[in-house]
Amino acid sequence: MNKIDLHGIRHLDVQRTLDSFFWEQMQKKSKSVEIVTGISHKMKEIVYETCKDYGFKIVELDFNPGILIVNL
Repeated sequence: MNKIDLHGIRHLDVQRTLDSFFWEQMQKKSKSVEIVTGISHKMKEIVYETCKDYGFKIVELDFNPGILIVNL
């Protein structure tokens, strides 16, 4: 599964970063991706909003709240 780590990415740049990552993964026909958000509620909120725009489903891992699995 392909992964992107958002640590070190400013909140203002997250949506654009995810747009590029999602586009690349859709071209590769990926079914799901892993997004490392850390525990920042703001970062997760941005990821959720961006995924909502695409209609992607998100799975939160109970054992690691700093990672989201996104089904493309």
